[in-house]
Amino acid sequence: MTISHVGITVSDVQEMTAFYLAVLKPLGYDKRMEPAKDVIGLGPKFCGPPFWIAPGLDASKEAKGEKLHVAFHASNRQQVRDFHAAALKAGATCNGPPGVRKQYFPTYYAAFVLDPEGRNIEAHCMSPAFISEPVQRNILLAAVGAIVAGIAFWAHTNNIF
Repeated sequence: MTISHVGITVSDVQEMTAFYLAVLKPLGYDKRMEPAKDVIGLGPKFCGPPFWIAPGLDASKEAKGEKLHVAFHASNRQQVRDFHAAALKAGATCNGPPGVRKQYFPTYYAAFVLDPEGRNIEAHCMSPAFISEPVQRNILLAAVGAIVAGIAFWAHTNNIF
């Protein structure tokens, strides 16, 4: 099973909502629901919001190292890089630049940032580079096309078809 949703409590709902909207925009997230004052649901189109922001205790009172870690799926490696750039632009601190994290899985491509209140936020993609990277995908398609063309040429010259 996958996680249904994650909620965080923040000291400033409006500031953190603006931050997360900017950071998660590359992943297709937008404001989807506000069922109560200052309770904000963010998520991609056509699904219930998997990420919620609500008012809570002053984040500075949390014990160091016990702040929440939230990981978001990205469709491809470019989305991971876009997430990281958007997060830094929105005021996050880099906690690990985009790159492969082989300690998790051979194709685990992720970027980590700390939000303005210190939470570890991650975007990751599990697809290998030859599927996930546009240039690599084009090389793969060209190779497959060359093989198919070679087989077709061979079949034609040998009157197979």
